[in-house]
Amino acid sequence: MPRQDPFIPDKLIFYSNEEAMARIISVILHPLIMPAVGLLLLFNSGTYLEFMSYQQQRAIFIIYFTGTIILPLSIIPLVMLQRMIASIRMETHHERVFPLMMTVIFYGFTWYMLSRLRVPGLISNYTLAASVTILIVAMVSLKWKISLHMTAQGALAGLLLAITFRYGVNLQLFLSIVFLGGGITGWARLSLKAHTPAQVYTGYLTGLAILFIMIYNF
Repeated sequence: MPRQDPFIPDKLIFYSNEEAMARIISVILHPLIMPAVGLLLLFNSGTYLEFMSYQQQRAIFIIYFTGTIILPLSIIPLVMLQRMIASIRMETHHERVFPLMMTVIFYGFTWYMLSRLRVPGLISNYTLAASVTILIVAMVSLKWKISLHMTAQGALAGLLLAITFRYGVNLQLFLSIVFLGGGITGWARLSLKAHTPAQVYTGYLTGLAILFIMIYNF
């Protein structure tokens, strides 16, 4: 069936089955929601965080969800009205810089709020590591288009690997799912020709390395 592109009102876009599937995957595994997924994984990682009460976990998640998803989403209409981005996909690396820098600020604010609440160090470090990752991606985006989707997937993998080695817990099931998600996401981004292989691999390794180093060592 024809689909109407929301940013080209008078033009109908026909997607092949492969392209439609790649677009669905890109939405479901969107980098904006992956940090919140990581927090949920932390709550169920077999570490001391599992001893937190449901009320404590819920309060932390609400703060995290607001600071890392709601606030970044809230600036999209503004930057579109200002014509700073051509579409919500932000297809060029230049378009990504300002939204990413604003996201860094929101993440920093989230880290500050959580630190004031004296949340467990693992959660605080995870939020700080995510902030550093986005800052580095924003700096890279000044010159080059790196895959945000794959950076987020790599960050999840780095998080789980660091927890596995640092705390000695068995996260084999979670790791298998995350590695599979990374592979599927990479296929989707390449299938859509949204990135080159170098941009996909660099994004994945960047996220993995930063999260592993910061969670394992701090």
